[in-house]
Amino acid sequence: MKQFNVQVAGQDFVPLLAWSADPSVSAAALLAPEPRDLLLLDEAVDQMAIVPQVSLETLLERLGDSVYGRLGAQVAAANPTGEDGAITPSTYLLLDLAQVSHATVLATTGALVGLLVTQMKRVVATKRVLAGISSQAQCWLQQAGVTAHQLLLPQGVTVLRQLLQQLLTQNEQSDAYVPAGCDTHAGQLAQEAVALAQGNLAALRLPASWRLLRVAGLEQHLKRSE
Repeated sequence: MKQFNVQVAGQDFVPLLAWSADPSVSAAALLAPEPRDLLLLDEAVDQMAIVPQVSLETLLERLGDSVYGRLGAQVAAANPTGEDGAITPSTYLLLDLAQVSHATVLATTGALVGLLVTQMKRVVATKRVLAGISSQAQCWLQQAGVTAHQLLLPQGVTVLRQLLQQLLTQNEQSDAYVPAGCDTHAGQLAQEAVALAQGNLAALRLPASWRLLRVAGLEQHLKRSE
């Protein structure tokens, strides 16, 4: 069983709280004004880990001119309806997660498309639907031979708009279908981003996600204050 705690950033495993199997207690403590690290204790394998939190300021600075920031802008520009609101807390957290975990351009794009499609179709963003739509998007790009470079060019918006139109008009029964033999990293990214945005920490599976708990908490706070 995993146990969670926090410490003042930079210390050598000095817990501030009582250990708890509920990660939300430590996640809330990470929102203190002073920088803090997350502590993980995995009793099953007798391992301890210190997980420094990435600051929102650092992420915003890195994201500005990065490939991930440009991908976010490309997918938003490809929205075939021209509706506003394509950028949500889940989208921001996905871009943060992609950046921290050095995700591939195609996987990140597939996940961004998956989030946008579920939002626009107003379907419940279950794990199965996120995995299906995001994986289909990534597979479509791979099978079409679209390169990372092409996605970032003006013609990339045209390609992404065609992909979005296809996924938006397909039968909802097909949304949860994951193509056989396809890379499923896009679906994993989308699922993690939604779990972070919803505060569903028990659903986290990617190690990089634990570095974003403070940022996710700030995003949730901003959303509640709107």
